[in-house]
Amino acid sequence: MKKICSLLVLCATVVFASCSKDDPVTDPVPEGIVVTTYDALLNALQTGGTSADAPTLITLGGNITIPAGGDYDTPPMNGSGHFKIDGGHHTLTWDNTASNRHLLGNFSPDADAVYIELTNINLVQQDIKSAVCVINGRITLGKDVALTMNGQYGDMIVAVGEKAVLELGEGFELSCTAVSSSCCVIVQEGATLVLNGGKTAAGAYIGLDCNFYPAVSYPLISVPKALTGDVHLLLKMIGTTPVAQGIGNYQLTQADCDRLIVNPESTVGVYAGWGGKYDGNFELHLDPAADYQIKLRLKNFTPPTSGTIDVTGMTDVVARATICAALEAGHTEIELKGELSKIGMGGQWGVFADNTQITKCDLTEVTGWGATPTLPELAFKDCTALQEVTLPDGVQVIGEYAFIRCAALTTVNLSQVTQIDESAFRGCTSLKTLTLDNVAAIGLDAFYGCTGLETLKIPKCTQFGNYIVTGCKALTRIEATAAGDFVSISDGTTSIEHTAVFHNRDGHTGDNAFDPAKCDLVLNADKQYGGTAVPTATAYNEWTVGENGSPMKWKSVSITPP
Repeated sequence: MKKICSLLVLCATVVFASCSKDDPVTDPVPEGIVVTTYDALLNALQTGGTSADAPTLITLGGNITIPAGGDYDTPPMNGSGHFKIDGGHHTLTWDNTASNRHLLGNFSPDADAVYIELTNINLVQQDIKSAVCVINGRITLGKDVALTMNGQYGDMIVAVGEKAVLELGEGFELSCTAVSSSCCVIVQEGATLVLNGGKTAAGAYIGLDCNFYPAVSYPLISVPKALTGDVHLLLKMIGTTPVAQGIGNYQLTQADCDRLIVNPESTVGVYAGWGGKYDGNFELHLDPAADYQIKLRLKNFTPPTSGTIDVTGMTDVVARATICAALEAGHTEIELKGELSKIGMGGQWGVFADNTQITKCDLTEVTGWGATPTLPELAFKDCTALQEVTLPDGVQVIGEYAFIRCAALTTVNLSQVTQIDESAFRGCTSLKTLTLDNVAAIGLDAFYGCTGLETLKIPKCTQFGNYIVTGCKALTRIEATAAGDFVSISDGTTSIEHTAVFHNRDGHTGDNAFDPAKCDLVLNADKQYGGTAVPTATAYNEWTVGENGSPMKWKSVSITPP
């Protein structure tokens, strides 16, 4: 049984109840495994049915309390497979402790999948962080399920990650008497919420949380049939625009869209990761052009008609939204004009980050690059289709990870660039030749994994991070002809002969590694190994001490004229 841990997502303390204990019992108690103790429940959950049509049926024969004091070695309350737990109109209570880890469900994406349907049961959470949780599998809340929360901790029912599903089934209604921002049902980090007949009362919110990296691009809510009641949502959806999608043969309608009620205090952001309050700034809309998805959008926003965009005069939010809307509409060649600060470039939530459609980007008319003009870190992170970027002539620094994993990149003008930061071109497998005429400093792993790079010309560079050419298996020529001693960029003092500048990181061997024996090294006359005047490469073309203390063997070592 997998180890488990608790989950903390901040929500206010609330009390939920979908039915009263005084309501008459009209449904007969079903047959199945009848349990009256926690141990019996735990044993019954060891073997589940093979399908939703043939689950293992477990019925509570009385009220059961889940004991306090669970730890990482305590198994979750499930085996694997399909279970239906009918409460027989009894109560399942988690004892009072914030450290209780006797969860119903699983808490590992690698655990065996568990599918749990709950009906005719009152679940009571006594001051613990979560009671029912699934990361791999499905939780279905069905008819006459009541949730009661006591204490400071929220999130009683939790679905986490892309392998998890929370379904609101027929007859389930979430209700509460707490403040409007409260929630105890959470769907987060790419999990799917299925609305299959369930609903929420006014003021009872389901937390739909996609405020994480990387953002998902698929709808977080699946709807197999028309909504018959309102569903209230508390959103944290930074960088996510699709919200709901009909599944099976069902197509969403405007009526369905109107039944999704968003808490006005929700934190949301369209495109580029900008976040703000939902109220007054955003809205849900039915998009017929996107297979009738329900999407999040800015209010009073006009999408662009081309990839040529002037952000001058726009607010930051509108500027970022305009760029991303252009990409979403299929404009793969982007030409920008206006202030860099409005574009939202850089960082994990940058306007271009993770976009797999953009092929060209022209930034020559972008202004406001700062005192040391710098292409921001992560600017084009994982833009796998990007082939060409044109920078203004004044850009001097390529920020960390700026082009990481841009596998199609072949062209970027670097004529005035003086510094390339850590991992800036890591994984740019289509780059063949780089002429870095003015680059004086290169950071750690700068060209790591550039498997197509054949020639590296760095005529002014004297400062180097380690492992700059790890995995550059096609590299056959390095021209490092600057005058002066080579030093490590990490401390500015260490002689290059005693660092790992031209070495491969662990795991890069054979055909997967840079091989100096297949590479010509061209140096300035005052570069040297074991000498003070000119390079004193041995007769075997050995130069630069390896990590094991032995000189590296090159195909050739030569010097430029003094």
